[in-house]
Amino acid sequence: MRVDAIVSSKGQVTLPAAMRAKLGIQPGSRIGFEVRGNELVIKPELPMSAYYGMLKDYDLGDTEPPKEADRSFE
Repeated sequence: MRVDAIVSSKGQVTLPAAMRAKLGIQPGSRIGFEVRGNELVIKPELPMSAYYGMLKDYDLGDTEPPKEADRSFE
């Protein structure tokens, strides 16, 4: 999908509605900008809630750090 836009005098560009809908960009969404050579890449940044539960089916092994033995203070 390609759409052309015009940059305003304030440097603003309107993201086309179809692209916003496809990427789930809504008012208040955060987006990231990256320059790759001569290209500008715009990517929506996922909220932390989007990552919830994504590792539930993976065996992460023993992630608990070893416990330190009790010390006595005299």
